Amino acid sequence: MRGSRSDRTATTSSSGRQYGSVRRVLTLAFLLAAAALPARAQQSSPFPIPYDLSPESHYEEGCFGPCMGAILFTDKVKGGFTLSFSGFERPFIVYDVKDIGWSLPQIGKTFTGSGRYKIGWRGQAQQQLQVDLSENGGPPEHFDSGLVPVTAPFPTIDIGVSIHGFFCYDKAFYIKAKPVRPVCMNMQVDPSDVSWDPFPDSPGYDVVFGSLNTLRQTGGDFTAATSGCLASGVASSPVSSSADPPVGEAFWYLARAGGGVAGTTYDSGDPGEGGTCDARINASPNACP
Repeated sequence: MRGSRSDRTATTSSSGRQYGSVRRVLTLAFLLAAAALPARAQQSSPFPIPYDLSPESHYEEGCFGPCMGAILFTDKVKGGFTLSFSGFERPFIVYDVKDIGWSLPQIGKTFTGSGRYKIGWRGQAQQQLQVDLSENGGPPEHFDSGLVPVTAPFPTIDIGVSIHGFFCYDKAFYIKAKPVRPVCMNMQVDPSDVSWDPFPDSPGYDVVFGSLNTLRQTGGDFTAATSGCLASGVASSPVSSSADPPVGEAFWYLARAGGGVAGTTYDSGDPGEGGTCDARINASPNACP
């Protein structure tokens, strides 16, 4: 039989197999099913992804340093946008930002437009947002963040943009946004392979496996429980699964993307997860390089 542990994870026992449909929630819930294998579910591309601005998003207009003066207008920003994968400009992943609708309720301004966002992956922790925005239906103005450090785990976006680089009289948005719904990546484990529904913006994937018995006996110690790396930086699925576990034991499998909206972590950020497993898996001599 086979069970699934949320967040791209499944378990295999020596008595049979079943596939687990896995979401980005890392809970230790094991779902048992019949030995017959159901047909694999196919997941379409997650794009376009609708985003909402968080309450921390705000707008400023006035005099920035080094000019003398004050910020004349400041307001909360409400609204959102959509994000769609555009392509790779190594070492960046590039997205189209569309359907921008940002309102400033207190000062009566509305900004609409589109642009692009790029973010680096694995060792290139930088990002840039460029948007052309029309204020109350007027001519569009170009806002640019420049290339700045990433300050939030993607797909959350935390970035500031302005017209003149936050210099003297300027208009600036400080954007904090996240997807309206969690981004999910399905994973399946069959008798001969481990597979997942790849996202077009993920440049590669890692898959590890280990002993479920050891994980339970050590209270969730992934360093001790990680047995091996099935795939490191592979661009697509499936990959061959490990050998069957010994009689009376079970294997767990866990996958992570190497970038893009699926993230770069084995974790989900779910409160029931009980802490991060990334550092513990990476500390194992059997982890993916």
